[in-house]
Amino acid sequence: MKPSEAPKPIVTFGKFQNIDMRVALVRAAPMAEGTNAPSRLLSLDVGPLGVRQSVAQFALIDEAELVGKHVIACVNLAPRQIGEHVSEALTLGVLHPDNPDGQAQALPLLAAESATPGDPIF
Repeated sequence: MKPSEAPKPIVTFGKFQNIDMRVALVRAAPMAEGTNAPSRLLSLDVGPLGVRQSVAQFALIDEAELVGKHVIACVNLAPRQIGEHVSEALTLGVLHPDNPDGQAQALPLLAAESATPGDPIF
């Protein structure tokens, strides 16, 4: 799967401000059973916002490499059923260079290690 090269429609800055992106600390990242594409079930510590679960196509990355990382997550999207799991946050990423056809395996977008879980992204 290749991302479209065509840009998405323009949104106003006001609409963009409705998206709540935060720094989240990955506490665990086991494989998520029962999903269409190989995925991990991330347990995200979002500081004062609590712990959120995120189903993400990070299967090409070892769990040990993900745990302890500060990722960027959108925390105010409606929950989404992905296979047997409910994803409560969208962990942002970019296409993994070894992504198989028909999947969207990704590398997570990372925040600085000095960031604090729950810090807003702006």
